[in-house]
Amino acid sequence: MKINFLGKSIDQSDFASRAAIVAMIAATTLAAAIVLWKLTDLLPAVFVTILIALAWRGAAEQVSGRIGLSPGLSLAIVALASLATIVLALMLFGGQLVRQYDEIALDVPAAIGLIERIVEEHPWARFVEKFLIHVDFSKMTTPVVQQFGALLGSLGNGLAYGIFAILGAAYLAADPKRYEAGLLALTPASRQTDMTLFLERSSGALRQWLYIQLYVVGMNALFAGAALWAFGVPAPLALATISGALAFVPYFGSIIAMIVGVLVALPHGLDSAGFAALAIGAASFVEGYLITPYLQSRTLMVPPVVLLFFMLAFGLLFGTMGVVLAVPATVVLSIAYGVLAETGQR
Repeated sequence: MKINFLGKSIDQSDFASRAAIVAMIAATTLAAAIVLWKLTDLLPAVFVTILIALAWRGAAEQVSGRIGLSPGLSLAIVALASLATIVLALMLFGGQLVRQYDEIALDVPAAIGLIERIVEEHPWARFVEKFLIHVDFSKMTTPVVQQFGALLGSLGNGLAYGIFAILGAAYLAADPKRYEAGLLALTPASRQTDMTLFLERSSGALRQWLYIQLYVVGMNALFAGAALWAFGVPAPLALATISGALAFVPYFGSIIAMIVGVLVALPHGLDSAGFAALAIGAASFVEGYLITPYLQSRTLMVPPVVLLFFMLAFGLLFGTMGVVLAVPATVVLSIAYGVLAETGQR
């Protein structure tokens, strides 16, 4: 028996089989979307694992090429050198960092309370509260405190995931060819050449991006710390580490770092808050407009508008970690698009 579908005569059994295939594809797509949504916390951790493995393997290859050691021994040397550097830094500055972070934990709530009182006592604030929207300005800073607490919670979760990422990166860095071969085995034969090209380009670009970012973080922390210390801003070492860490986040990281610096310095006076904003802002300006553009001029550049939209999208999907990883993820997607475009031109 034949039926009429979109102006065409189709056998009923053939129509049923096609409808079943379409329904199966739709169900599979929906199931995959649900699984990805449930794994929103895992996907950034996997991406971080890959980034660490690429950097680790690249540093080990440099050591192996210069000294002539085996890859495994070179990986161990890089890991021990990194651990020794961290331990030495903690021995030299750990006590100061703990004390200064304790000071930040006291100064930020004090600054928020001060802002709350200023806003509540301002004549215009009372006018708006009384005659326009009947808002209790004493409660306006509550969301700020909640967001700051949520940010600290996200950082704590990030540290927990970081431990697992380091362990996973050790396996990836030790034998990357095995995992590349497994990925190629899952790729259709007609696309294995494209997958190989994508892996080569993306690994090189990600490794270069990570090296640049680590350099930028160090320079930002150094400049900000020196300026904060010179201006006499409280907790300069802790604020420098915060400013350097937030340099990983384009555009918004420097703004958040300045806000934190102002909140820490505000209880010590408006001049101290102004110096904190000036120090962190100047360090971010030097890093963002002089150092980073020069270093990235030799690597893959992502248009700023595209990057902003991707930062928004990844932030909505994956939260704080999505914003942090938006740049390398955009780089990977750009490389994938380039490989597909080259394939279409063949």
